[in-house]
This record gives sequence, C-alpha cells and structure tokens, in this order.
Amino acid sequence: EEPNAPPAKRAKQDSSRFNWASDAFIKRSVLSAKHTKVIEAVENYKLDLDTALDSVEQSGLNPWFPKKLWKAVLKDEYVELSEVLAMATTQHKPDTSRSVSNAFAEALESTNLIKPTPSKAIVDQVTWRRAWQGTADAINFAFADRGKELNRYEQHIQRQFDDNRPSFHQNVIQYDRAVRLLIGSRRDLLFDDFEHADIARFRTVYLLPTGIHFSLSDSSPAQPGTRSRNQVKERAKEVCRKFNRGECSGCDRIHSCWTCGESGHGGETCKKGRK
Repeated sequence: EEPNAPPAKRAKQDSSRFNWASDAFIKRSVLSAKHTKVIEAVENYKLDLDTALDSVEQSGLNPWFPKKLWKAVLKDEYVELSEVLAMATTQHKPDTSRSVSNAFAEALESTNLIKPTPSKAIVDQVTWRRAWQGTADAINFAFADRGKELNRYEQHIQRQFDDNRPSFHQNVIQYDRAVRLLIGSRRDLLFDDFEHADIARFRTVYLLPTGIHFSLSDSSPAQPGTRSRNQVKERAKEVCRKFNRGECSGCDRIHSCWTCGESGHGGETCKKGRK
C-alpha cells in the first residue's frame, strides 16, 4: 500500500435493511400530526444536543429544572421525578459545598463524577404533583403545543390518587413510573395516550388487586375495633383535596397546598403553581 494513500472510505449504513424498517415506516406514516411534530422536534434536537442544551440555558426563558435532566427532556425520554423533587425542595437552600468556583468544577456539575445525583422519594400525591409539574413545565418549554396533553396526563394520575385510599397510592406512583418509562422508550405514544392497550395493561398489573405488581403499604390485617381508629389516622395524614379546590368547610385532614406544600392556601390559588 502507498504510505500516503487516503484511508478507505467507510461504508454508509443502510437503515432500510434493518429488520424492523418496513414496519416502522408504515407505523410512522399513520401517526397523528401531533405525534409527528414531537418526533421531528426530537430529531432536530438530537442533531446537536450540546448546542440545544446551551441554547436552553442561554435563552433566559427556561423553567428551573435539574441541568442533568434537560437532555432527557429534549430527547423526549423518561425523567426521574425524584431528582426533580429534590431540586424543587432545596432550590432556596444556599449551596455551601464549594467555596471556590472554577471552570473544571463547574463542568463536573453536569456529570456524575463528583457525587450521586440528589433525589427525594415520591411518596404521595403531593410530592408526585410537585415533581410532575416541574417536569411538565420543562417538556412544555421544549415542545410547542403539548400543554393540553400534559394536563390530561396529570388529571389522569390525580384521578387515580383521588379515587383510592392512601394505602393504595404507592401503586399509583409505580403505575405512573411504568407508564412514563414506556412512553419515553417509544415514539408512537404521548402522555394522553393512556387508553392505549400497552398502557391500559399497566393499570391491570399495578392498580387491580389481582395484578402481579399490586401491593398495599400496610398489608397487615386490621384487628377488631381498630378499623375506625386507623381510618382517622389515615385521614389525618392526607392532604385535603376539597381544601385545595376551595370547597372544604372544615375537616381533620391536612389543609396545605398540594403544589408548594405550604399552609394557608390551596392549590387553586397557589402563586407558585403553573401560570
């Protein structure tokens, strides 16, 4: 071979020969305009994710959201709500972990090399809603015209919380996580496609007593004479839904905002909620 000969040209991959290519082409051709618009936006972001992320930060319009999670938002992938909640609950606390700033340290902040990503467990309806609203704000910032879709999904999950006892709520949280993992791995599903057969199946396995992933947070059988006392204790731990809607005339549930967690006002009048 000639010492200065140019390197052999790399063969271009033929995606049309992928085993799933023809079926995927047919499926995409029948997707709604709304689905297609999201796909096209994702494809545009993925052409240069770093530039897109930099543009988000430089816009001055982006909602407060964990920096490490913006990439998942732009790729329309699964977002870990516990990490969003951790930021939402600590955003007003000063960071004293580093007294001297430098470019290298700031670069490491966007990686996992310094310390594990902070997270705060989603344990009930209030913490789920706080984390979801922050996530929905970020998604709505990145993708036009998804507000109604995201609101419908929030209403769907809130309905699962509202219709079931607190001892059941961990199943709702697990159901939501499974649904969002599925949606984040597919391009043919949006958040308001919760009647799709693949998502409906999750309601069977997580939300029905016969489902393989169904469980109760308190599995011990109630002793005679303790049921009413347990019910009172459960109510005392619940955030009052009527109070948050401005409809409660007085009860033994917690009267605090399910958006910001503060007392004195409900979710309908919360100034920290989505505008």
